[in-house]
Amino acid sequence: MFGAVIMLIPLLAKANEVVYLPDYSLKYSVKVKANKVTVWSIWSDVDNWKDFDERLQYSYLDGDKAFKQGAIGYLKAKNAPKTKFEIIQFEKGVSFTQSLKIPLYQTIELQRYFEPSEDGALIVTHEVNFKGPLRAMMYALLCRPFKKDLKLVLSRIKELAEQKEAKALS
Repeated sequence: MFGAVIMLIPLLAKANEVVYLPDYSLKYSVKVKANKVTVWSIWSDVDNWKDFDERLQYSYLDGDKAFKQGAIGYLKAKNAPKTKFEIIQFEKGVSFTQSLKIPLYQTIELQRYFEPSEDGALIVTHEVNFKGPLRAMMYALLCRPFKKDLKLVLSRIKELAEQKEAKALS
């Protein structure tokens, strides 16, 4: 019974709300008046992720600095330790998944991708997936801050992409 209720949550979510997905995951999407190339240029500029995520002090890729599958990088959020991440899924111009190793053998996977819409608008989506043997506990501890951050980050990406697009058209 509980599983059936969890499966219905995405269907019952209001527009502009974070969707609670099964298996300790969150999803948030925004409609953006910009093209995929513009949004991708923001996502793939790892050194400047702090421009859309105000909690970040810095982020960067190690090695050859190429944004691709297998790339290793580091980020530092305010009031948090430096964290290593890896790009574990990558489809250039379409989507990527970033895996963050956190204490107690836990992982947070951040997926960023585009979704189709009936009206042809660009839908930009971020998912947060908690992985590991203690994922229920980590989800309980971090769900609320991630819910808030998803909205802030995506509203800022929307703003940056639309400004960049408007500037390119003028």
